[in-house]
Amino acid sequence: MRYLCCLLFIIIVCTASAADKVVWPLKIEISQSSSFAEFRGMRLHAGIDLRTQRRNGQAVVAIADGFISRVGVQFRGYGYALYIDHPSLNARVVYGHLQDFQGPLKEYIDAKLAKMGSRHGINDFFTPDRFPVKKGQVIALSGESGSGPPHLHFEMRNFSDEPLAPAMFGYRPVDRIIPVFHHFYIEPMSYGCVIDGSFLPKRYNLAKKTSVLYKLNPVPAVSGKIGLQAGISDTNGDGNRYGVENVSLEVNGSALLERVFHRYSYEQSRQATWIYDYFKSNQKGTGYVYTLFKWPFDTLYFAAGFPAWSGVFDPRSYAGNCAEFAVNAEDFGGNRISAVGTIVNQPVDFSKDIDTSEISGFSFDWFEQTDHTLVAIGARSKGTKVSKSAGMIACRDSRGEIAKLLVLLSDTRVEIAFPKEKRWQHGAWLGDRQILPETTLVGPEGAILAMAPGAQAVFARNSLHFPTFCSFARTIEKPSPGGSSKRGFLKPYSAAWTLAPAEKVFDAEVKVSINPENYSGSLQKLGVYNVSTSGAYSHNGEKIEQGSLTFTTRAGGSFVILEDLRAPVLSYSRKDKDYHLGPVYVFKVSDLGEGVDYLSASATVAGKKAEVYSDPDKAEIYVVRPTGSNHKVALQVRDNAGNSGSISRTIK
Repeated sequence: MRYLCCLLFIIIVCTASAADKVVWPLKIEISQSSSFAEFRGMRLHAGIDLRTQRRNGQAVVAIADGFISRVGVQFRGYGYALYIDHPSLNARVVYGHLQDFQGPLKEYIDAKLAKMGSRHGINDFFTPDRFPVKKGQVIALSGESGSGPPHLHFEMRNFSDEPLAPAMFGYRPVDRIIPVFHHFYIEPMSYGCVIDGSFLPKRYNLAKKTSVLYKLNPVPAVSGKIGLQAGISDTNGDGNRYGVENVSLEVNGSALLERVFHRYSYEQSRQATWIYDYFKSNQKGTGYVYTLFKWPFDTLYFAAGFPAWSGVFDPRSYAGNCAEFAVNAEDFGGNRISAVGTIVNQPVDFSKDIDTSEISGFSFDWFEQTDHTLVAIGARSKGTKVSKSAGMIACRDSRGEIAKLLVLLSDTRVEIAFPKEKRWQHGAWLGDRQILPETTLVGPEGAILAMAPGAQAVFARNSLHFPTFCSFARTIEKPSPGGSSKRGFLKPYSAAWTLAPAEKVFDAEVKVSINPENYSGSLQKLGVYNVSTSGAYSHNGEKIEQGSLTFTTRAGGSFVILEDLRAPVLSYSRKDKDYHLGPVYVFKVSDLGEGVDYLSASATVAGKKAEVYSDPDKAEIYVVRPTGSNHKVALQVRDNAGNSGSISRTIK
């Protein structure tokens, strides 16, 4: 805590000083819709998002004296983006999703776009004397370019282009809403660790004692090294989920880990999944699930003062075999919450030999794994009443060699703990009964999984930092077509392939290749689609390489190749006015398969070529509307599979 208190004191002093030098970038009432370094899929959010009262065109001002160092005009991403260097703050500010620029910069951009004959494609850098700005000067208008809805992306960086928390410069809107704890998690951090009678992680509810204090109840009993996770969410009352500014773990009064979310580098952003649990954070009602221990490969600045494995502990190393913990979190508005509880050491006696006959009625249909243990799980609906017991059981590997492994047994469930050793990658047997399927143990050195003809998955070096039993297998020989009777169907041209484990984030991209089966058409028409647990399809994206469809992924899942012969569907929506284009005809577009290629759109109005632009977020295409009425408008657009859709109609 001493480190955190000193750090917060420095932050407060620096914030007070910085706040005198800057103004907010908007002149309207400030309302955030996101926070710094919050979890965005498998990356961190580099700035904060500010609401613009649900409309475009709000004046955006320079926060201090400085100069425009860079400008971008792109179709997607930050859209209209402005970069301003502020030497007095030792900081660079990035404004994203703007509608337009103002002053001499607008003249420069308008002229260059006109010369290019394009609406985007600029990424220019400037010297300090080209476009100087003064504090409070209107330098742009807010918008929704690149991606919407209307808002201002406000990002601060140091001159090494590392994102910094705007709160460090005094940008702290009034915030009286207290963060909330959701669930609490205990993760096994050693082979054979037992948590409340299981080798697997456990989730716990927290009892809310006051508005700022939660308690874990009942008391978990563990045997072995563990790590903790906490689900926390914050909001400003509108339902958006925010991250917190700092989170810490104390055990028996000693600080084991503190994370302060103030700075990171873009290269570190992919480490987001080591700070936030990706799969737990994507479940409903969990908030962002923060990992309260530090992996040895974590290089983020958030917990730079703590060594590898900080936060991992064993209750038996404390007096009385009892660990009293406190998790503290504070949001960017200074609202603080705590969760406390007790975890006790409960030794498990594995000295008893369990005969295979004692679990003959259990069906072993699945297994799960942690970073340290693979757990074969057997279940039965009913059976002879037995007291919960633990012991050792003899398992045979593919070479016929026997090993005694840890086992936990109850009336309806049995768990057998396998160490992460290659001897088990070809399966395991209890007597003559196979209880583990064939897999491949992939370690930090990487591996190629080609377990059946027609597909492979390539794990590069350090794709996994811990040995993991993986498989890539045909799981559905004849997948159903994708789509519906209303929208049409996409025919499958491969089996469904499943890359396992499904709920594991890989530390680097895994390259997957799938070959189409019995297909003689154009490969451009084929796409790789994710198959959800409910059987729904969503386009994954792919490249064509030597007759195979390839893609990269950082998580397992099921995939199938579908043929997209369905053209995009266009419909007329309305007349409107676009800021850059002027009067326009607005068309809606949808596509069943690989998605619309919005930049392929072309149109004629009254037989003459017309300018066309689009907004993928709204699934809209805009055709510039000339003066007059009763125009015949013809619009055409392709999808990413090369199918062309068109519409032609006379609009009054």
